[in-house]
Amino acid sequence: MRRLRVAVVQQGGVLGGAERWQLQLADATDRLSVTTFGLGAGATTAAWARRGWPVATVPDGRSFPRLATAAWRLRRALARDRPDVVLAHGVKAGLVAAAAAHPTGIPVVWVRHDASYAGALVGLLDRLTQGQVATSSWLLEGRSPRAGVVVNPPRMPEPVPAAEARALLGIDPAPGELVLGMAARVVRHKGIEDAVRALALPGAAAWELVVAGVTDPAEPDEQDRLVKLAADLGVAERVRFLGEVPDVARVVTAFDALAVLTKPTAAEPWLREAFGMSALEALTGGVPVVAVPPVDDIAVEGGLPVRAGRPDEVAAALATLADAGTRRRIGDAARRRARDFPDAVAAGGRLADFLALLTHRPGVGHQTVTPSLSVVTTVLDDEQGLTELLTALVPQLGPDDELVVVDGGSTDGTADVARRAAEADPRVRLVVEPGAGISRGRNVGVGLARHDAVACTDAGCVPTPGWLAALRGAFDRHPDVDLFTGTYRVLADRPWELALAAVGYPSIDELARPRPGVRAYGRLFGRSFDPSMPTGRSVAFTRRAWAAAGGFPEHLATGEDVLFGRSVVAAGHRARMVRDAEVAWAQRPTLLANLRMLRRYGEGSGHSLDRRLLGRDLARAASYVVGVVVLARGGRPARTVVAGGAAAYLSLPVARAARGPRPLITTALVPPVTAARDLAKAGGALSAVAAGLRRRR
Repeated sequence: MRRLRVAVVQQGGVLGGAERWQLQLADATDRLSVTTFGLGAGATTAAWARRGWPVATVPDGRSFPRLATAAWRLRRALARDRPDVVLAHGVKAGLVAAAAAHPTGIPVVWVRHDASYAGALVGLLDRLTQGQVATSSWLLEGRSPRAGVVVNPPRMPEPVPAAEARALLGIDPAPGELVLGMAARVVRHKGIEDAVRALALPGAAAWELVVAGVTDPAEPDEQDRLVKLAADLGVAERVRFLGEVPDVARVVTAFDALAVLTKPTAAEPWLREAFGMSALEALTGGVPVVAVPPVDDIAVEGGLPVRAGRPDEVAAALATLADAGTRRRIGDAARRRARDFPDAVAAGGRLADFLALLTHRPGVGHQTVTPSLSVVTTVLDDEQGLTELLTALVPQLGPDDELVVVDGGSTDGTADVARRAAEADPRVRLVVEPGAGISRGRNVGVGLARHDAVACTDAGCVPTPGWLAALRGAFDRHPDVDLFTGTYRVLADRPWELALAAVGYPSIDELARPRPGVRAYGRLFGRSFDPSMPTGRSVAFTRRAWAAAGGFPEHLATGEDVLFGRSVVAAGHRARMVRDAEVAWAQRPTLLANLRMLRRYGEGSGHSLDRRLLGRDLARAASYVVGVVVLARGGRPARTVVAGGAAAYLSLPVARAARGPRPLITTALVPPVTAARDLAKAGGALSAVAAGLRRRR
């Protein structure tokens, strides 16, 4: 099964809530293949290693030399492992990952667990990364990441009964005593001090405090300070530190209430609890929560709100909860509130969906037999091409799928090939529509299709194994998307074929890992995959999107697929790439035949009068005219500008040719093949525009 390959970058030392969040989601889904890079080693890297995931460490620290060393080592590892995406936790990990992955083109998503380093650094990460995952919705407020999603910590399974939980923790309160729990790292900003001070106030006389949490290396003396404070306040016998409790969610019922009291500090005035995983764990067990904002919004009726840094309010809340009936009522509300949150499987799926969408692999790793798909292909006098297509595609059909072959009136044995396939497999249907072009044929096939989800490919294309499964998974996981654009790999062997492939067609590898130069080239000159500009070789859509676009434009002989995609998006429907929906496509047998095909593509642009399609062809034609004039009659500065523009225009095709087979002769052919391709398309576009003007006159 294909899985999304994810490189997780996070601190390797303390195993806090942020690290547990990632571990829980990775445990809950089988759609991800994870390699972990720890900033330093410790409890987090050990937890990943226990699960059998590959683990490596890079230097930790705040100094620029340490961060630069970490980025360099991570870059070498990423270049070797080539993951689909990097998932970096926190600002420091995000900066290291962005610096390491940017030159390789591997997309980076950073996870924001709190509001640390708010301001310029966060804005910089929004620009350097391809997306952001926030553990709470308020962390995305006022931000402008390229893509964002909220994935709350998941609701955990039901904990053990209270008596068993207390036995496991070694808690045995005296009759009439109540236990306030805190599951937090022992640092100042977690507000443990406020709970200790609350015990010394009259309203909390019946309560003792039990802290389940590890000492943070950043504040190694904090527990000793709190123990001394409890002694000074006369409540030392009512305060207990358990140290690390590996699975506190399972035993949270040992507490009569749980407190989340995170507060700002002088060093970190921005501090707020991002979500409060321990609060959700308490809600799941029916344990009332005493919480500061914004965690009180998680608890709602399942807790009591207090302000940060106010021990008196904590004591007042504990006085309210001292009543058994009140605790029971709020605990029942807590259980109901917990059901509003997804479990780990749903949360893990949400994270996987977001990462897969950003890497153009929607639905990857998701095995499903629904929805059923109708596949439509049109054909005319291409017996061999249809045979190859059926051989590759029919085994991919599901039990309720169908393949509709629309024959435009073939005079050879093409229709017989489809007829024999239909006789052998009831999922295959042949429709003969004499005189139908490719657009009319597709519209006829879609109109007859039994299913709402429709995929198209052409005779002459060979879908790779998993082509239909990739589209099915995309439909199933993203029902809000109506147009899925697949990919195609151009087959080439002879030098001119290799040169034409480098010059004229997008690259799947560049789609997966678009380096900075590739992104810039795509914005300037095109020749990259665009979900709103599909080709009929590999595309899927819903019937409602097809209807909204008015179907495929039947007045166009070429370019109809691209214009259809743009019409779908213009009608308000969403479009996404599906990198795994790949077909192999062979070019025409001779260079001259390819140039004739390209001229017809240009004619399609001209007849469509689409600004984007026609504008590109006319801009290229104008550039050639201007370039020739400047080279013939311009001065040295103007010639330098023209030469620089030509070099930029040829840069990506040359780089592709140099990396491929037979690099010397292929690279040498790039400039003449580029000119021939552009002029063929431009000539077709200009002739179509001229013909249109003549018709109007």
